[in-house]
Amino acid sequence: MRLSTLPQLLLAAALAGPGAAALADPVYNITVIGGAGSAAVDLNHRGDVVGHFTSGGNTRGFVYTNSGFTEIGTFGGQNSMAVAINDHGQVVGSAATASGWNHAFLFSGATLHDLGTLGGSYSEAYDINNQGVIVGVSAKPDAPNFVFRQGFRYAGGSMSALGTLPDGAGSDAYAINNKGLIGGAASEGMDTFPEFPSHAVLYRNGSFELLVPLGYGDSAVYGLNDRGQAVGGIPNATSAHGSHAFLYDDGTLIDLGPLWTGSDESIAWDINNHGQVVGNALVRIDTTHSGWHGFLYDRQGGMVDLNTLIDPDSGWVITDANAINDAGQIAATACRGGVFSDCHAVRLDLVSPVPEPGGWAMLALGIGAIGLRGASRLRRPC
Repeated sequence: MRLSTLPQLLLAAALAGPGAAALADPVYNITVIGGAGSAAVDLNHRGDVVGHFTSGGNTRGFVYTNSGFTEIGTFGGQNSMAVAINDHGQVVGSAATASGWNHAFLFSGATLHDLGTLGGSYSEAYDINNQGVIVGVSAKPDAPNFVFRQGFRYAGGSMSALGTLPDGAGSDAYAINNKGLIGGAASEGMDTFPEFPSHAVLYRNGSFELLVPLGYGDSAVYGLNDRGQAVGGIPNATSAHGSHAFLYDDGTLIDLGPLWTGSDESIAWDINNHGQVVGNALVRIDTTHSGWHGFLYDRQGGMVDLNTLIDPDSGWVITDANAINDAGQIAATACRGGVFSDCHAVRLDLVSPVPEPGGWAMLALGIGAIGLRGASRLRRPC
């Protein structure tokens, strides 16, 4: 699925230059999906959204489609989480068993399927591609080298372990694209138990490819697109547990940096096939407080606070941006008036058509007139 020409140009113009923070017209409309205490985690090409909400002190996964809001149950326990959905509407996540341990699930056709484990007590599914291949993490039975946790790949009714780095303590599989490339993290070794240093990795052809050097500190891949671009978090310069969002593209690791110059914290969660990245970054709220805002990153415009791209009179503050599809829709969490007790799962939808273009929209149309002949060369397949 491709962005239509006008919305894509409008967004590009909105992201270009310092004037983006003072737009006369919003770039995104907000569709509220869940009630207070809900969060949106992923969406597919149709704009179907999955996430979780709280009810009676418990957490339950949900899927939101044109047919409405559907709660996802459990395997006899109290809680469930839905974290990914593919273009066929298949949902994955984890749900509690009667014993209290989480098991990875596939929710398809209104049926909740238990994917089991690698032999240990728990498992969690983190992503599913359009071929129905699922990745996640699972406990393994106790082992003499303390490798209790490994990333898994689930296909054809069978769960298989991805393994670890040499002498590593474990691994996690967080993302899979439609070509079968897997992204995640793998532990370096046992030296700092219980805080094993983990490193961003891609898993292909039966082995791990390190994106950062050993000893570099904690990092992970959280999102992949079908072009093989990866995003996630790498260590920042000020904290052992702090991070900067990164983009990995064709062998090059790009530090996306912070959103606010007074902060050193950001993390990227997802990337679409146009190379647009979403995530969270720490920003200044007032003279004494800071907080997390969702961001959108584009190579042309850099990192932009999503709150500068919505109606400033809407009353919403976008605190998390977790997924973006090729239509530019974003699965996010927004707090009414910035109050964290009143946060809701939302979907951000590009404004199109724009009824009365402001100055930024006219600029976009001008760019379109100049660059229309080259547009077909810049588009990439989904």
